[in-house]
Amino acid sequence: ACSQDYGLTPEYLLQRREEVKKAQEEYDNYFREQVKLEKEVNKAPSKTMGPAKVDVPSPQKYLLKHSKEPKLAESTCPAFGLHSKPPIPARTDKPLMGLHSNKNFIKTNAVENIMTVPKKPQPVYAYTKKGDKQLLEKSGLIPKYIKKKMLLYSMHTKHTVHGTY
Repeated sequence: ACSQDYGLTPEYLLQRREEVKKAQEEYDNYFREQVKLEKEVNKAPSKTMGPAKVDVPSPQKYLLKHSKEPKLAESTCPAFGLHSKPPIPARTDKPLMGLHSNKNFIKTNAVENIMTVPKKPQPVYAYTKKGDKQLLEKSGLIPKYIKKKMLLYSMHTKHTVHGTY
């Protein structure tokens, strides 16, 4: 009853289905079968993870560290080898014997130490009865701006010009 209301009789539905099939055949791609075949042919080798046929390396040719990194060409720069160190002597080479210098190392060291200016001790303060010490500069008791040269210079010129000190 419901199909007659809309004009959807079984004969009409069959006729409509045949029309749809005809339209599909008209608009189907001419190469459809060939595409299906090519898809299957190209799909077969990639069904494994990675390439299908890989040569198994021999145990003698195992992969070494850094073997696949690109190798740099030899340097043609002439200055490259000029500053290199002399070669290490071979194990069988004998050291040179009998070489003596006239330098008196003890005397030169003593003279050098006598001539040097002694270091000034860093100002420290003891903050416990036991004598534990801390640097004055790090403690914050000495203002840092006093040590700056430009500020000292400007303060000095200010005092000399105005006569106050």
